[in-house]
Amino acid sequence: MLKLLSLFSLLLLSACATNTADQAPQKPDPRQGEEVTQICFNRTMDSWSPIEGENKALVVFDRRKEQYKLDLIGTCDPDFAMLRIATISRGASNCLSKGDKVITDADMDRHDNCTIMGIYKWHPEKAEKPAEDKSTEKDESADSNK
Repeated sequence: MLKLLSLFSLLLLSACATNTADQAPQKPDPRQGEEVTQICFNRTMDSWSPIEGENKALVVFDRRKEQYKLDLIGTCDPDFAMLRIATISRGASNCLSKGDKVITDADMDRHDNCTIMGIYKWHPEKAEKPAEDKSTEKDESADSNK
């Protein structure tokens, strides 16, 4: 009985263990700008695209080609959207804000949706260059100094 209790205690403690690598703060994406309270469209949004490596976020474009990142929570997956997404606004306007819903065409049969948890301006021009490009730039500048 004591062995069984010890084994159970060990299993319980190991289940509570945390991985410190998971707790390391993530480096913020340099493309993400300031948070906005809402985005408004002239009838509909112009287009959208998923963000590579983020399955709970997508970028929407308004008619002026302004880009906004939507942080999502829920059961939808923008990476699986094929042709379209739909938004459900809680208000009577053509504006999206926190708490509104996003549905993808892949989720419509399952009635899955995501809730918008944050809206941020999106600056794709601020994307970090790959490490090899940075090393090439350093090599070129070192060569020009000779």
